[in-house]
Amino acid sequence: MSKIKNAIASAKERLTLGDEGLIRMLPFAAWLSFLALISIYTSHRADQKVHRIDELSKHRQTLEAEHTETREKLTKLSLESRVMRKAQALGLKSPEERPEKIIVVE
Repeated sequence: MSKIKNAIASAKERLTLGDEGLIRMLPFAAWLSFLALISIYTSHRADQKVHRIDELSKHRQTLEAEHTETREKLTKLSLESRVMRKAQALGLKSPEERPEKIIVVE
C-alpha cells in the first residue's frame, strides 16, 4: 500500500503548480482565451448574416408576388373590351373607319 501512496504523492507534487508555473502559463491561457473570443464573435456574426439573408429573401418573395399581381392587373385592364367600356363611360366612341397611315418623305 505504501508504494501506491508514494506514487500518488509524487504525482500530486508534479501536478501542483506553484506561482512560477502559473506565471509561465498565463500568456498561453490569455492566447487561448483570445482565440475563444474570436471564435465566439465570428459565430455570432455568421448567425446574424444568416438571419439577415433570410429576412431579405422573404422581402424579395413579397416584392415578386406584388410585381406579378400588379402585372396581371395591368394585363386585365389593358384588354380592348375594358378600354372600350371605360372610354364609353367618358363619352368617347370608337372610330368607324380605320386610321390612315401617314408616310413622311424627306
